[in-house]
Amino acid sequence: MGYLTFFINRIALGTDGYATMDFYNSEDHAGTSYVPFIGFMLFLIGLVVIIVGAATYFTATRNFNIFYDTRDVKITYDEQMMSDDEKAKLAEEKLKKDKKRGQITMIVGAVLVIASFIVL
Repeated sequence: MGYLTFFINRIALGTDGYATMDFYNSEDHAGTSYVPFIGFMLFLIGLVVIIVGAATYFTATRNFNIFYDTRDVKITYDEQMMSDDEKAKLAEEKLKKDKKRGQITMIVGAVLVIASFIVL
């Protein structure tokens, strides 16, 4: 225990010049720039957008529903009168649109993450 106290005191007191920061007066070292905060927010938002885009894309490719149960969807009168081929065609078009939307969302998220590194 004595060795640990010795090294902590040496580092905190800065006798060797390692850490000469005064921890009791941290306002001297505080910055006024908001750029690191903006960079962090861009990074965080980019990660969230990538996850949402991936969920949308994988939902469309695997044809399963994460957020709702298909049995809860109410069918309109026009959809009841459609043939099965027309319903399948509409479903396929929707899946293609969701795949495209998921890819675009992931690309936007990647751009935000890259922009966060440029800002920082």
